[in-house]
Amino acid sequence: MNWNFTELLNLFSSHSKAKLLLDGTWGIERETPRVTSSGSLALTQHPEALGDKLDNPNITTDFSESQVELITDPYPDIEETYRALKELHTEVEKVIENEYLWPMSMPPKLPKEEDIPIAKFNDSKEGRKRTIYRKGLALRYGKKMQMICGLHYNFAFGEKIIDSLFQHYGQNKTKREFTDEIYFSVARNFLKYRWLLIYLFGASPVFHSSYKSAPDVNLEAATSLRVSPFGYNNIFHKEYFVTYNTLAEYIEDVRKLLTTKSERFSKLGIYREGEQVQLNDHILQDEGELYSFVRFKQNLGEEETQLEALEKRGVKYMEIRILDNNPFDPVGISINQLYFMQIFMLYCLLENSKPIPPEALQKADKNHDTVALYGRKQNLILEHYNNQPVTLQDWAEEIFEKLKKIAVYVDQASNNKKYESAINKEYEKIRDISKLPSSKICEGIKEYGDYLKFGMARAALNKINR
Repeated sequence: MNWNFTELLNLFSSHSKAKLLLDGTWGIERETPRVTSSGSLALTQHPEALGDKLDNPNITTDFSESQVELITDPYPDIEETYRALKELHTEVEKVIENEYLWPMSMPPKLPKEEDIPIAKFNDSKEGRKRTIYRKGLALRYGKKMQMICGLHYNFAFGEKIIDSLFQHYGQNKTKREFTDEIYFSVARNFLKYRWLLIYLFGASPVFHSSYKSAPDVNLEAATSLRVSPFGYNNIFHKEYFVTYNTLAEYIEDVRKLLTTKSERFSKLGIYREGEQVQLNDHILQDEGELYSFVRFKQNLGEEETQLEALEKRGVKYMEIRILDNNPFDPVGISINQLYFMQIFMLYCLLENSKPIPPEALQKADKNHDTVALYGRKQNLILEHYNNQPVTLQDWAEEIFEKLKKIAVYVDQASNNKKYESAINKEYEKIRDISKLPSSKICEGIKEYGDYLKFGMARAALNKINR
């Protein structure tokens, strides 16, 4: 949106208007492998006590039978979301007996590729489709990459804040058009400034040798290998850009990926020895295979795809897919992080956001990779969107000035200082890298002697504290 940050923030200066900044719903999805007491991937089946994977909307599996996925319902209060996530963890802990939930995003000790179990589903049409899709992922990317885990932060703006903005800025547009524009504006800013989240919350600075042998490059200053070129990504990522300027362009770009044959994936074959091993040989088998760091969602009707739902009814909510599992919190993300994320997404709303060309997305990707691989390096240089080089710390200072202003307004509505406190706590990491989770993980590994011992110490502690 082409608006001024200060002017827009001042719309919410009164106590009654400030409440609109808290108008929305939030949900969390967390992926985490089950492990044995030695830190090896558990090869047991998903517990029957948790119900059928297709029928339980809150506890299922991700790629692997060993990979639990916990999904909260959306709530109008972030504390309710956090409590719900905690309850789901407690439910799982009750039935996994001598196993643990691995606390980190990079995998535990993995068996041979062929021994990693793909999730099993019932023999329904949907169950068979999900199984074939996962076989395709294994074939295309390898099972080990699929064992990387993280969190998805889902949020929707409430009707009241959308209505208020529409009243001031929605001239000559329908409310649906305006709402879609809001979400795409937020997405563009998220993509431009996501490097800050990688720096503050990156929690995968190392990986176990069973995942991949040591790389040739020096990764001593890494923050998040999960979202780096060594982690979870599409093979075609650098070849095909998905644009984020309008819903129509976004749908066209994703649909092209869904309908265009891939020479590489065609060579793998759709059937092997009479068994279907991919849904198709297109660049994407399914919409879920688009591993972008932000996705747009709409509630689905019967037999409806996500693109069809978006085309018919527009954007309902956004899915932010950049957060690593935080091993220092029992549920993989702290309430302080969730407060910060609320303010950060409001920053993405309030900051000016014009349509951006592919070159700007390439610059955003470069900053992303730089911080993921070298974020703890002193005086790290990033590429500012004003085409000037800037240190990570100086750019972060610039952003935090605005985050603090938003937090003050939001705290007016919540009648305490929890948001300002959350921003101040994260601000400490700008000049002191020892406070970063990536630094703390590296220190923990030194203390315990190796990656698995540290991971299991955190897993055991998290289980007790749950």
